[in-house]
Amino acid sequence: MNTIQIAIAQINSTVGAIDANCQKIAENINKARRQNADIIVFPELAITGYPPQDLIYEPGFIEKNQQALERLLPIVSDFAALAGFIYRDEKEMLYNAVALIHKQKIKAIIKKQLLPTYDVFDERRYFEPGENQAPVKVEIGGRAIRLGIEICEDLWDKNYERKVSQNLAKQGAELIINCSASPFSNGKAALRRKLVQEKISAYSIPFVYANMVGGQDELIFDGNSFAYNDKNELIHISPGFKEALNVFTIGNKPCAEPQSNPMEEMYQALVLGIRDYFSKNGFSEAVLGLSGGIDSALVAVLAAEALGPKQLYGYSLPSQYSSNHSLSDAEILAKNLAIHYDVIAIEPLYQAFSKALEKQFAGTAFGIAEENIQSRVRGTILMSIANKFNRLALTTGNKTELAQGYCTLYGDMAGGLAPISDLNKTEVYALSRYINQRSGKEIIPKGSLEKEPSAELRDNQVDPFDYPVVSPLVETMLEQRKSHEELFAAGYDKELIKRTSRLMRLAEHKRRQAPPGLRVSENAFGSGRRMPIVNHYSE
Repeated sequence: MNTIQIAIAQINSTVGAIDANCQKIAENINKARRQNADIIVFPELAITGYPPQDLIYEPGFIEKNQQALERLLPIVSDFAALAGFIYRDEKEMLYNAVALIHKQKIKAIIKKQLLPTYDVFDERRYFEPGENQAPVKVEIGGRAIRLGIEICEDLWDKNYERKVSQNLAKQGAELIINCSASPFSNGKAALRRKLVQEKISAYSIPFVYANMVGGQDELIFDGNSFAYNDKNELIHISPGFKEALNVFTIGNKPCAEPQSNPMEEMYQALVLGIRDYFSKNGFSEAVLGLSGGIDSALVAVLAAEALGPKQLYGYSLPSQYSSNHSLSDAEILAKNLAIHYDVIAIEPLYQAFSKALEKQFAGTAFGIAEENIQSRVRGTILMSIANKFNRLALTTGNKTELAQGYCTLYGDMAGGLAPISDLNKTEVYALSRYINQRSGKEIIPKGSLEKEPSAELRDNQVDPFDYPVVSPLVETMLEQRKSHEELFAAGYDKELIKRTSRLMRLAEHKRRQAPPGLRVSENAFGSGRRMPIVNHYSE
């Protein structure tokens, strides 16, 4: 066992790019062979990409995925491979499956037993659960070995009646391998390793975990594949947030548990999410408005790192209410990042709108409608530039603002991707400070970090939230779903609780029309949160 050469191919599959994914799998198989691997392990649904969602219903999709698997057989000539794909049986039932290929034949098809139906996962919509799977006996590395093969959720069995790892252990598995597509969230990599350590403590069986890497819409897969021996010692860890092919043996010398750095992980996740969202959708250049504030500054830094500074076009769009320091902070940031930068004054356009609406607005006071005209003028300018030059517009709203509806439809919400929509305001500041720290110099201007947040849509305006209080309150409401009484007992003001809850409920229609955001928490706005727009429930 200790001499078997195991390869983990931590690849970045693209959903629907079956031929390209198959080619990437083949290339990694050939590389692993040259490194004398006895078995190579790929992530969950490596052939189709994860999650394929309703592509499964498209004509020919399942057939193409199965044909791709067949094309891999001839090149797995003298060793073994585990590749994730969609299996359709003779009864036309679909399964999230892994094929064990051995000596140019499919030795076994392992079907995922535990199908997640929470948060962003909806696998019961597409797949049937597999039956209890016994270990598969296969000859690799010059000896016969009983492999216990799992697929992603099969490891996370705490809330399921069926215990997949336990069943495999009881049936004599000598090595457990998990093929996974587990998306990133704060602390997730350490949690995966902890779950595996618990299994090894119970069953004393070595464990290999192969995870996908890359961005897919709002999801980010962080890789961080790993392996433990039967003594619960970490013997391999793949890098985070990039593709890798690593060959090792269970007898490898133990390595130290990686030290967690939440800010660095969040930074790497967001950069990868932006990069893959652009490249996989056929874009290379981005535009965004630079207000001089902290949110747009953070988005600019992330986008410049993901795409390259020459691919990023920043625009200061001042109105008569814009402060001098907002303009100067935006310019300093652009120079620090070496991105394209220009200034387009919006006051003439705002005045033209106001003049056109003079009759309709007669007798009314200046208010939100006039404020939002400014935001929508900016959105129109940015979207026009994006359309003209085939660029993608980035929005800069954070999670706290989206929760409270402090954003303008068709204004600052206009764009193709919302990179920081899952970071609350506190996290925005923390990540921004970390970026300056990791750079060893001031990338994000001191003024952006220290000035009071403001939309600058009227004279002397500041944001109407105490962010250090409201940000954790919003997170607590989303993550823990505590009642008003529990929140009050935790020390939050009763009127603040009511107002925050009400604003969150009323803003649902805005969030439904927002561009997709990048998920970095377990409780993001997006496909994992399914609240009705028409909603009359309130505590």
